[in-house]
Amino acid sequence: MSTKTAIRHNVVAGRMDRRQIIQGLGFSALAAILPPSLRTGAHLTAQGSARGDRLFPSPTNINHLSCAVNDYAKSRDFYVDLFGMRLVWDNGKQCALEFGNPAAPNGLYIRPLGKPTDKPDVGHIAYGIPNFMKYKAPIKAEMERYHLTEIRPDGEVGWICNDPAGYMLNIVVEKDKAMFPGAAKPCDVAGSDECKQASAEGMKNISAALKPSGSGFQALYFSHVVLNVPGPQLSKESEFYREMLGMKMIYNKMTDNPETFLRFGQNTLYLRKTTHPDDKPYCTHFAFVIENYDSGKVEAELKRRGLDPKPDSKLAWTFTDPDGFRVEVAGPGLPEHIANDCKGVNTSCPGGVRG
Repeated sequence: MSTKTAIRHNVVAGRMDRRQIIQGLGFSALAAILPPSLRTGAHLTAQGSARGDRLFPSPTNINHLSCAVNDYAKSRDFYVDLFGMRLVWDNGKQCALEFGNPAAPNGLYIRPLGKPTDKPDVGHIAYGIPNFMKYKAPIKAEMERYHLTEIRPDGEVGWICNDPAGYMLNIVVEKDKAMFPGAAKPCDVAGSDECKQASAEGMKNISAALKPSGSGFQALYFSHVVLNVPGPQLSKESEFYREMLGMKMIYNKMTDNPETFLRFGQNTLYLRKTTHPDDKPYCTHFAFVIENYDSGKVEAELKRRGLDPKPDSKLAWTFTDPDGFRVEVAGPGLPEHIANDCKGVNTSCPGGVRG
């Protein structure tokens, strides 16, 4: 019996752990040797997400996207007013915004560009894990087992590393006073005087900050965040986020313009092929689900603000923010609608891009 035949037999019989198989063969090779009834992305997702040997919980929130921008105060005020975000930390140079569940909020860190010649970008995505301190050691062990690079602490309440495609990944607490922009160094010990002082510096002027005008929206959570990676690595990225963080695949296409949608908590990570000539991973596109989404009202408000919205199916409007990021105002269920009804692209939606 050949190796592939033996593996196929053991998969069907349920005698092999999926992680062991993928480590030996890879996702694509595994799919090729399975029978058609077991070859679908949905089946492979269920196998991974239901894994009994998971060492720590899946993320419940995106603690923050770290956005480098041209004018941090302008961007801060833009998101506070348009999306009703809460300013929770601001030291006059950079800030942290939150929205949604106060106990496990989603958020943005807004920072100035490192150099005037730099372009705005999202430097990293930070995923919040329940009971982080309980699982801190197993998380690092898993990072090491996957041979990730640049593994280091993000203060006492987080880890930083590069994911398989080389994009900076944070795994952190859902929410903590020792997690704010620039906290890594002063909060090496979360309860230290240095950490408390740095945290307090960002709290001094919160009450004087801009308040939402009331004409905008109320963001609840990220509908999706798009991470663009080199095409040959997209399948490996998908395997990693499903295995390491327990994300669940809701859409997968590996031909033409490959992409994968991965669900965790209320949020979704889209993995797409990079269009940058240097083939480096990047993120410049994210979407917010708002309270009481009404397509007509959203379009009218975005037009009133001069943002020139474009439809992204019946469940979202897209526009460009002051720094060139592609941002969407969305209703619940947008990723599933695009995946199931629109075949992964809004031009295939029933009724076109407005359908």
